[in-house]
Amino acid sequence: MSAHKSKGGRGVMFVWGVPILLGALSVFGLLAALLGTGGWHWASWITLTILLVVIVRYWCFPLKH
Repeated sequence: MSAHKSKGGRGVMFVWGVPILLGALSVFGLLAALLGTGGWHWASWITLTILLVVIVRYWCFPLKH
């Protein structure tokens, strides 16, 4: 059995891929806002806006099982 597969057949990246991506986006956006100027501020606004859009989407329209 592969190290990335669980008993259910879904890999680690299937479960943790999106949270890791959102965490990386938030770290990038916050560091760009603190350390950069000019274009870095735009990059910060864009990445942090993406995070807010994801939060609002899943808060207002949760997944139905």
